[in-house]
Amino acid sequence: MIDTLGGDLGLNNIHLIYSGRGYHIRILDEEIMGSDSDLRSEILKYVAGAEIPKLQYSNEIGAGSGSSYKFEHFSIPIAYPKIFTDRIKFNIQHLKGTEEIDGINQKLLKDIIKNRDLLDDNQWGIFKSKIGPIRYKKMVTAMARVNLATIDAKVSIDLKRILRLPSSLHSKVSMKCVEVKDREWFDPLKVAVPKFVEERK
Repeated sequence: MIDTLGGDLGLNNIHLIYSGRGYHIRILDEEIMGSDSDLRSEILKYVAGAEIPKLQYSNEIGAGSGSSYKFEHFSIPIAYPKIFTDRIKFNIQHLKGTEEIDGINQKLLKDIIKNRDLLDDNQWGIFKSKIGPIRYKKMVTAMARVNLATIDAKVSIDLKRILRLPSSLHSKVSMKCVEVKDREWFDPLKVAVPKFVEERK
């Protein structure tokens, strides 16, 4: 999400904060600091891949003006369709088979996992044919909901929320709020445990 905020939206002043219990992305660019809930909602849906991209149309070469191809998200390797495709691919590759996902029954879940190796080579068209177009549509719709659920949308667009101050403690778990300088190596159990908790041991 941070890469998308910077690469696609051109934002620069982005900070990852461990709150003591979860992670917050704080954006301090002027245009975002002064934005309303509607704009924040659109940004949230964009970076999460929370809406199914509309089909893209193009006139067929050498055909009449009424002819067109339908391009789905997986066939457009740029902008939002790529983000959406990447998020869905990530979800599918990390399925264990024990999940309960609204809109995906156990038979469909089993078939998704059985055929997901096709996505390693971005064989989305073949994957779709193996799943079946109707069940594929159900899967895509369900995955869009999963993507949205990865973010606390209500908190993200609320302009009245107070952000936890770095170095303060989360009252429910006694962990420190800290800025994450290196997200690849950050370990809250090494960085965010306050001294008095360590001393209890």
